[in-house]
Order: sequence, then C-alpha cells, then structure tokens
Amino acid sequence: MHVHKRLAAGIVGFVFLTMVLSGCVRKPLLSDVHIRPDVISPDADGTEDVAEIKYELSRSSTLTMYFVDESGTRHYYREDILRSPGPRTTYFGGAIDGSLLPDGLYTCVLEATDERGRAETIEIPLTIQGGDPLHLMIEGMSVYPDSFTPNRDGVSDRVTVAYRLNKEASLVEVYLLDGEGNKYPIPEDEIREMGAPGNHEHDYDAGVDQGAKPPNDGTYTVVVEAEDFVGNKDVATDTLTIEMGGVPLVEIVKRGAQWSADILVLGDTLTFTCTAKNYGAVPIRTKGPETGFAYTTGQNYNTEGYHKESGTFRIGLDFEGASSAGRRYPWRWQLGRDDELTFIDGYKYLMPGQTVTIVGHLQVADRPVSTEPLFWIGLLHEDVWIVEDYVDPHRISVEY
Repeated sequence: MHVHKRLAAGIVGFVFLTMVLSGCVRKPLLSDVHIRPDVISPDADGTEDVAEIKYELSRSSTLTMYFVDESGTRHYYREDILRSPGPRTTYFGGAIDGSLLPDGLYTCVLEATDERGRAETIEIPLTIQGGDPLHLMIEGMSVYPDSFTPNRDGVSDRVTVAYRLNKEASLVEVYLLDGEGNKYPIPEDEIREMGAPGNHEHDYDAGVDQGAKPPNDGTYTVVVEAEDFVGNKDVATDTLTIEMGGVPLVEIVKRGAQWSADILVLGDTLTFTCTAKNYGAVPIRTKGPETGFAYTTGQNYNTEGYHKESGTFRIGLDFEGASSAGRRYPWRWQLGRDDELTFIDGYKYLMPGQTVTIVGHLQVADRPVSTEPLFWIGLLHEDVWIVEDYVDPHRISVEY
C-alpha cells in the first residue's frame, strides 16, 4: 500500500516538474518567416512582380525590416513599427521610398524587439531581376501665370499647370498646398488621359466657375505627384499666388427699375433708373457706356463700340420685338459713373459694399411690333450668365 502511494506521488511530481520545465521554454519571438517567390521581376507584367513576406510574432514587438544589397547598404522598408502577436503578411514590390531597387541579390532582414528589450533577427535571401529600368520623371513643370485673381472678372481668372510624364503613370495627383498642409485639388487634364506619357495641361479656376469659394488669398505650393505601376514616384513643385479671389456677388436693389413714362410718342426717349450693389467680398468689373448714355432703337452696344467683354457686369435693357432681334439686351450700361469706380490695371471695378445708381436712355425711333410692348431690365455677367433676368417688366404705350 505504501509503495503504491509513493509511486503515485512520484508520478504527480514528475508531471508537475515537466509542466514547470515546459513553461520555462520561451517560444521564439520571430518564427515562420518565408518569402514567396524569392526571385521577383518588378516590371508590372503581372508575373512575379511582388514578393509575399510572412512572419509570426509570439508577443508584442517593434519590427524593423530592411534589405541589404551586395555593397552592404541598407534599404529600410519598415522601421520600428509596433506589431501585436500573431501571424503577419506584407508585400514587397521592389520599391522603397518611391524608388525601385536595382536588379541584384539582397538579404531581407527582419528585426523584432519585445517590450523587455529582447531582440531576434532573421535573414532570408531575395533576388530582384528584370525590374523596370526606366524611373518615372515629372519634367518641365510650369505654372502660368504665377499669380492670378480667381473672381470671374475675365482678367487673370485662370492658371495653367503644365508638365510632362516620361512614362505611363498609374496615379497622378495635382493640388495646391497651403502652409498648414491643407490640399486643394486641381482638376484633371482634359486634353490627355490621366497618367498617359507626354505633355499635360491642367486648367485651374480655383472653383469659382462652379460658384465655389476659392482658397484664401496667399501664396501656395503647386504640387504634382505621380507614381508608376512598379512603385516609382516623383514629385514636382512650383508656387502660385492668389489675389482678390472670391465669387462675385451683385444685385439690383430698391424695387427694380423706375420708368420715366407709361406713354410715349414715337421718337420720344424712355428713361429707366435702377440701383445695383456689390454685396460680395471681391471687386466687380464693369465697362461703359457710363450711366446717362443715350441709345436709339437703331443702335446697340456693339454699334457704339461698347463690345461685350467676358467677365464684365452691366445693366441691360430689352423690350418685346426689339430691333436687334436675336441679341438679348441690346442696350447696356456700366455699373455707375467712372468717378465712382476704382481703376485696377486699367479696368473699372465696383468695390465690395459699394452701391451705385444706373440711368439709361433709349430713344424709341422705330415702330415696335406692338403698340404696348413690355420693357424690362437685366443684370448681366457677360459670357457667364444673366444674374437677374426680366426684372420689373413694364408695359408702355408707343403712339404713332
């Protein structure tokens, strides 16, 4: 009986000792490290372009991975990255920091350090061959003009960002960068497909053509970033200054128009008076004739030399069956007198917050198609849109 008890006690002790000893055996920090395939040809042909690197960590660690070339130079792929325990997979296509490593024999080194500072290193070979020999380059970048005023006044409203790609790119990003790191995208090139090799031109209006507020006035870095199909990257930069940027905002106020008469005799002159206000934050460009100018129905703004100019604001007059058929608002006037306006680079501007009165005269010298035609005014942003159309229509009898 005592023999059996001693034997049982011995077995239990042996099992306990075995458990203790096995608990003291610490698993390797790094294990199951594999690279497949161990020869890659990063040329974007879809065959063995990328190596799959697998490893397993037994406990939380910081991991560093780098490739050592035949001259002993280290090329860091991951550096001091905190990783939790468990299996991991990463993919390596031959590019580090946006540049494809040249063909050759490399040693892939994985270094792991746990929270107590215990470290392990494993090395495994990798060969790169047949890699794309042509590095992606962004060439001849230019920004013209280097200063512009995106406010839809038709003067220096647009910028062209131009550059050349020496090879096809998988990704191209063009944007403005301010001092705080905010990005403002520039639309894609409309004349050539994104990433195609060759010359590219991006037309930039700061978004005001779509009614969006442009970036604040200031100097920005224009950035072109490109990446090819094997991971090569290139970046080119230039500068651009935005001045007087914003969406133009102007309106006809004070109940539209006041008309001088309800009845005219053929040959009489009709006069209207209206008020316009710049209620926005940017200057409003305008052009003649000045308020008070007199037209006849046989004339129009073109015949008198006040041709339409893209981006200008003017008040127009029209009526049913006007003699200048096919041309809307054939009689136009600038917003205010010259002495009320501000001249900037030879152009006339109605400044933010400013209110002006416009007086227009039209001698009705030709018989209208109706004896009681409707007359009306409009606020025009020439070659852009009619800001206010068919304002205050007024029926006036024309006797003849």
